[in-house]
Amino acid sequence: MPQSGHVLSFEDVSFTYGRGKNRPFVLRHVSLTVDPGECVVIAGTNGSGKSTLLSLAAGIQKPASGRVILSGRVGYVPQGSALLEDATVEENLRFFADLAHAGIPEPLPFAVADWMGRRVSRLSGGMKKQVSIACAMAGQPDLMVLDEPCGALDIRFRESLGGLIREWKRAGLGVLYVGHDPAEFFPFCDRLLFLPPGGATVEATPLPRDERAFRELYVSMLNQANRSAE
Repeated sequence: MPQSGHVLSFEDVSFTYGRGKNRPFVLRHVSLTVDPGECVVIAGTNGSGKSTLLSLAAGIQKPASGRVILSGRVGYVPQGSALLEDATVEENLRFFADLAHAGIPEPLPFAVADWMGRRVSRLSGGMKKQVSIACAMAGQPDLMVLDEPCGALDIRFRESLGGLIREWKRAGLGVLYVGHDPAEFFPFCDRLLFLPPGGATVEATPLPRDERAFRELYVSMLNQANRSAE
């Protein structure tokens, strides 16, 4: 760990997909940290750069300016599937474990152990998401980066994922999470950051301990982000 103790740090990070002097910035002057055992939720309007921020945290993209500092391994679950469609679940797990120079995680989450011989192409969207989470757990990461992981999961598996995230936090993992439903992440959210389009993060603080008040704060902050986008 670095002296600061953060598992992830963004230091005045800006990012653009374009080139030239007039290129628009997707992210501008973003600074944030994630500590071991902490879950930071990133919220914002569509197009505000949430997925881009997570890809920077996972090392998929590089900032145009500023620094992204990661201490240790990262497990990344993108919005879409990064799985090998023609391979079995077991082959996918072994592939991602080999990339991490590690073994298949034990125990496997959800019901993934029951699907080992099935081809990914024959799985439902929710099942693929669960396999993706299992693959991201390979190598005992210090940070889990989750981009809308509940998008294809039913309520039962959403609750299972919430329990899994709480286990990760107790084990000292940092979690960077993007979601849209405050009821989904209220049980494990430690810090809530809003990302206005092309701007720096705004932290919602203090976080209410009551779910209804938490939802009201979320809606209020999201409305502010929407107004700033107009």
